[in-house]
Amino acid sequence: MDLTFVPVPSPHIADYIVIAVFLCICMGIGVYYGYQTNKTPTLDNYFLGNRRLLLLPVAMSLFVTFASAISLMGTPAEIYVYGIRGVYIGIGYTFSVMIASITVVPLLYPLRLTSTYEYLQLRFRSKGVRTLGTMIGMLQTVAYMGVTLYAPGLALQTVAGIPLWLSIVVIGLVGTIYTAIGGIKSVVWTDAFQFVMIFTGLAAVTIKGSILMGTRYSVVGIATEGKRLEIFNFDLDPRTRHTIWGTCIGVTFTMLPNWCNQSSIQRVSSLRSVRAAKIVFWLLGPMAIVYFVFLGYLGILLYSYYNALECDPVQAGFLSNFNQLMPYFVLDVMRSLPGLSGIYISCLFSGALSTLSSGINALAANTVEDILGDCVKKSKIVSQTFAAKIFVFSYGLVVIGLAYAINSMSGSITQMALSVFGACGGPLAGLFFLGGMIPKANWIGAMVGSLTALAFNMWITVGSQMYGAKPVKLTQNPTSGCFPNNLVVTMNDTSMYSYNSTMNTTPFGDAGHSSMSSNGVIAPDEAFFLYNVSYVWYGLIGFCLTLIIGIVVSWLTGGDRGEPVEARLIFPICRKICCLKSKYVYEVAEINEKNMHPITFEAKGPPIYFQPYDDEGTSTF
Repeated sequence: MDLTFVPVPSPHIADYIVIAVFLCICMGIGVYYGYQTNKTPTLDNYFLGNRRLLLLPVAMSLFVTFASAISLMGTPAEIYVYGIRGVYIGIGYTFSVMIASITVVPLLYPLRLTSTYEYLQLRFRSKGVRTLGTMIGMLQTVAYMGVTLYAPGLALQTVAGIPLWLSIVVIGLVGTIYTAIGGIKSVVWTDAFQFVMIFTGLAAVTIKGSILMGTRYSVVGIATEGKRLEIFNFDLDPRTRHTIWGTCIGVTFTMLPNWCNQSSIQRVSSLRSVRAAKIVFWLLGPMAIVYFVFLGYLGILLYSYYNALECDPVQAGFLSNFNQLMPYFVLDVMRSLPGLSGIYISCLFSGALSTLSSGINALAANTVEDILGDCVKKSKIVSQTFAAKIFVFSYGLVVIGLAYAINSMSGSITQMALSVFGACGGPLAGLFFLGGMIPKANWIGAMVGSLTALAFNMWITVGSQMYGAKPVKLTQNPTSGCFPNNLVVTMNDTSMYSYNSTMNTTPFGDAGHSSMSSNGVIAPDEAFFLYNVSYVWYGLIGFCLTLIIGIVVSWLTGGDRGEPVEARLIFPICRKICCLKSKYVYEVAEINEKNMHPITFEAKGPPIYFQPYDDEGTSTF
């Protein structure tokens, strides 16, 4: 059967019913766990589920937190325009969770912290370092959530005619309400439901699109002819958009900060043991691989479909930006099956809701633990939980306002918000690894190293947005098949001018990358060479600068100054490799089970009491 272009219809009433049912289920989960949480109204239950959450739902929740609506739309668009190499980000993602499972998880879980940034104060003995980490983490979380909430709303406004304000308000309020009511339990279980919706939507579109292509059109053959399947690139030039080195090494350190932030550690701490936490991270790798295989295939399917139609919707003027292609494609191929488009739109909403709910719950935890601290803890238990809910609701409203305000800003501002997320992540991860790897590192080195790295990353990020080389696209599909029988299609004047820049993002927007560019070497221009460095290296640059400067400054300022660090605050793998029983490190004082007297070691200083949990996070009593 020959494929012929037909203008894409608006969503069917059945699609809106599917979306409404999806949102009602999300709200219902929140109300149910809100009722359960009110039976034990403590902060530990609200933020950590009494540390008794189940392994698989937590793994699903942690995955969808960073599988945002931006990646659902952006990755297929990236492949459509620039080729398949963008899916290799999944390799770097997998490497990052492997590293986190042997470093961050066994370090932070036994500490039994509510706020991940409390570790920084314990390790560096500095409230200032903790505050710095908190501010960086909260800033990138708020900025990223705003863009994540804005992106699908704008795409659906242009493609499906759903008003921007309606999408933002509905998604924002639903996510805020069920998070405020039910706390971490509602977040995790709603995320698990959204995980199922995301993969159901991806599978439905994949199957239907493949059926339409049939045996007459070879998806792989068309994509190969269009140079979309040029897989390997071992170029060492850091300006090259995607290479094996960039996606395997650079993206590893771009994604690594995600596993040090509040959203991730809050879920890790909600599990029953450190073994369960490690298993959760081991599951994330296979999930990411399956996810990117889906998105990769959809990208080449997208290209092949419109190549067979001889109609590029963007070049023809039907769309204002390539990132609108995926929703447009779904409405196109699902037109004969009312309701299935609603599943995919729910899939986009799932990506936005999961990021929003996880983010505002984490922000509330940071506010209660890191900013207000004792002020909240001195109040009654019921008042503490009520205050936490107020903060969740308040942050939800802030993000809704930010998402809508982005529409009135220039595209470069919102594009920069995603770049800031990546630029902040490297120094933040470097701060944690400086503390976990280097026993002699002190608070001065931590402050100077992270602030210098943050300033440097922000400089090259802003410079790349303003002066960096322009992207170089592969050959696009023709438009000769777009206008059968002299069909004329005009674009609405309000077709989102700002969208063209705002959605010019990288495929894994849950990691916060900079704007799309070519998969090949970036076109030369007169800008400073650092402005043309590929976004995949930003995390590694910030990470290395924080470590190197932190080590040097710590050495110049006297290291630990005779106050060795506790062994429990160093990565377990580093304790074993470096045999950390020297004068620089306290071995954790053992606790006599009978009389609770400390057994001290040769290290100078007072004995240190460790919390009564072993390395597996289980009680020793």
